[in-house]
Amino acid sequence: MKPTLALMAVSALLLASCNRTDTTPVVEPTVDPATMAPAAPVVGQAVELQQVPGLSRAGLQQLAAVTNPSNPDLDPDLKTLLALFGSKVPQYINPTGIGTLVQGFGGQSRVTAQALNDVQDLLPTGTVTYAADGTRSYAAAPTDGYVEIDQRNNTRIEAKWKVGGAATVLINSGTRFNPQTNQLQQVQQEVPTNAAVSLSAAGKVLAALAFKMTPGACVNLAGPTALSLSGWAGRDTNSPARVSLDYAWTDQKVSLSASALYRTTTQKVSSDVKLDIAGTTSDRCGTNFTFTPTRANVTGTLDIPSYKTDLTVYLRNLSNLTINASTLKAQNPFAKIGGTANASLTFNDKPVMTAFGPLADGTDMNLQPGDQVLVQYVKNGQLVKTDVDGAVKDVREVFGVPF
Repeated sequence: MKPTLALMAVSALLLASCNRTDTTPVVEPTVDPATMAPAAPVVGQAVELQQVPGLSRAGLQQLAAVTNPSNPDLDPDLKTLLALFGSKVPQYINPTGIGTLVQGFGGQSRVTAQALNDVQDLLPTGTVTYAADGTRSYAAAPTDGYVEIDQRNNTRIEAKWKVGGAATVLINSGTRFNPQTNQLQQVQQEVPTNAAVSLSAAGKVLAALAFKMTPGACVNLAGPTALSLSGWAGRDTNSPARVSLDYAWTDQKVSLSASALYRTTTQKVSSDVKLDIAGTTSDRCGTNFTFTPTRANVTGTLDIPSYKTDLTVYLRNLSNLTINASTLKAQNPFAKIGGTANASLTFNDKPVMTAFGPLADGTDMNLQPGDQVLVQYVKNGQLVKTDVDGAVKDVREVFGVPF
């Protein structure tokens, strides 16, 4: 009986092992895409280098045609917005810089002289009303925002500079010549840290912008530590125009993501950019501010109808690269850089150019990094294999840029 029982026990164990249900997930090892060399462009399948300038021009022309306000396919809600607010729309709903946000509003910003050579441009406050006959009146409220009412077309512009009681900050914005004193004045611009702007007609919001900023301890030396912006125009749901921006700089990394979208009734244009740089920031608020990157990911897509471009760049194990005031003034700040590069450029999902290899200077005599990076592209029906310097020369040649 003992052998039989032993055989039955072994059989049961084998069956159990074959039919058991293991709820533990299998974790596959993560492969860093930077380590995988991009496939070389193939003659007859790739976009040839000499075609790129013409495609670039055609793409920009297509972009201009799609986004032209006179386009007959302009979204109806966006058309209404432009008809009511005209040139004020790009002035208020603009992701390109803080200055447009805070200095717009028809020159309504307040200027306060602090000293002989110091002036502050303050955010506009109060309410400006244009009556049906065009008469302009002003009221001091609100003191933490700005409102512009136009009774002629029943429109309203409202800016809230201190959402949730947030403070504002003064940022150095250059100098201005004062003809009365014949001196240059240091100009400071008041900037919100949490703001919201809206454009409405007959009580319906037609465009909105939200802006947040974490100035940090030394915004005038190293910029803000975080910033976000989002805006839409036309309508909030399925917007014909939308933008967003998120930026952060911590002691360990720098990150940036931005996107924009524009729709007509028949076409769409979009762009997306993401940047992540890992590294170390030291003495951010001092005189020896330094950033030492160790790796970076850069991805970008510009999607224009019939003209889609994608760019991917991976940098790994960066060394001998320090960014500070002195190195930026050096003749060749990247001369001793180390690490690896992996990059690819495609057009309409067809390869244009790839690059892969060590960044450090090799055995050639020019003492420039990049000669160990294998750059590949198709030009005049031939696959070209060269280094960074050779690729730059070919790109300059096809674009007609003098050497």
